[in-house]
Amino acid sequence: MSEWRQIKITADMMVPKAEDDCYLAPDDPAHEYMGIPKQAEPLITINNNNGSEKAQIMREQNIKPGTEAWFKLWFGR
Repeated sequence: MSEWRQIKITADMMVPKAEDDCYLAPDDPAHEYMGIPKQAEPLITINNNNGSEKAQIMREQNIKPGTEAWFKLWFGR
């Protein structure tokens, strides 16, 4: 037998979260003291192309998967 006791953790054992948990309003004066810019630039940009535009170009230009043109189309910048 193991000396370790098993404990089942349930939701009622957790501390309830507040609605504004971990939220700091943009006009909060704490921004001045923490050095947080009021309007931060996004860290990454997301390309919203889902591939259908590139697939259309492949059909129009008869580009085959695996060719140099295909790699340039899908992975070129």
